[in-house]
Amino acid sequence: MYSSGVFNLLREVYLSWPEMIKSVLEKWGIHRVDGVFDEVVVVGMGGSGIVGDYLQVLAAERGPLPVYVVKSYILPRYVDKDSLVLLISYSGNTLETLLAFKRAVMSKLRVIVVSSGGILGEEARRRGVLHVEVPGGIVPRASLPLMLYSVLGLLDTSGYSIVTLREAEESAVFLEEVKSSVFEFSNELAKWLYSECVVPGKLVVVATHTPMDVLALRFKNELNENSKLHVKVDVAPEWMHNDIVGCEAPLHRDYCVIEIVDLGDVAGHKLVEFMRSIYSELTNSFYRVELRGENLLEKLLYGSLVGGLTSTLLAELRGLDPLTTRTIQLYKSRVLNIFQSSEVF
Repeated sequence: MYSSGVFNLLREVYLSWPEMIKSVLEKWGIHRVDGVFDEVVVVGMGGSGIVGDYLQVLAAERGPLPVYVVKSYILPRYVDKDSLVLLISYSGNTLETLLAFKRAVMSKLRVIVVSSGGILGEEARRRGVLHVEVPGGIVPRASLPLMLYSVLGLLDTSGYSIVTLREAEESAVFLEEVKSSVFEFSNELAKWLYSECVVPGKLVVVATHTPMDVLALRFKNELNENSKLHVKVDVAPEWMHNDIVGCEAPLHRDYCVIEIVDLGDVAGHKLVEFMRSIYSELTNSFYRVELRGENLLEKLLYGSLVGGLTSTLLAELRGLDPLTTRTIQLYKSRVLNIFQSSEVF
């Protein structure tokens, strides 16, 4: 059993998101990209790579350029001199991102680094690459607003706005207003997950509709890392064209389902209702997360905060340390040897 200090620490980090956003807003216009580019390619892993997923869904709704996400050490061949390559690693020491940086620099691509320092920050300074530095000392997955808003500010100042300064300011106010109610909701959701899913040993399914698939992924990742759970993500309408058939003759029926729904999306709401009608043949364990907010950014923030707090509170109920990720550390201890034996180096 871990001391309450561990859980309080991570909990307070999540609850400080409004202050994180405000700290970035104070520096909104400090960085700028000159010149023209026709696409944004975001490279990153884990809690840093999810920033690219959020940018992609936000850009799809209102951005002037497409955003592509690369969660690998390999850059796609379509990335060229007309691309803007954002390499994001909160620690600055993620090997896959460092290798992608090396390849991008060697190919003379237009590169920007976002990190709290580390090797990536040092390499950026050494090579004269723009380094957008964010405050360090925070668990990477809980530092989402720092990285996301730093990039949003950079793009807005450079004339490729996805989110304006005013919209960013309003989102910080929104998050401050709802964070207390989010905590209360997350506490109830964590208790439900513990009693309905963890104790009986059921598989957690996060079900949603597009464009909230990125939020379902974030939910899964938070439950993976903080709560140490396997989680399945189902996204409509694609789910109706493949996964749904697996419900016709399932090998087991031990599911519990978290539904993430934007009630303002009529079709999305109906899709999730249909998903429930199918899941109901296998389980009666459902919990709905109804997103709040005036726009997509606010809804993503709301759902992300629910996911972060819920996963931390669930870890506490399980008596597990949310800050410790033993198997990730095991991978990191071996990753250098893995890539040294390949042609990457």
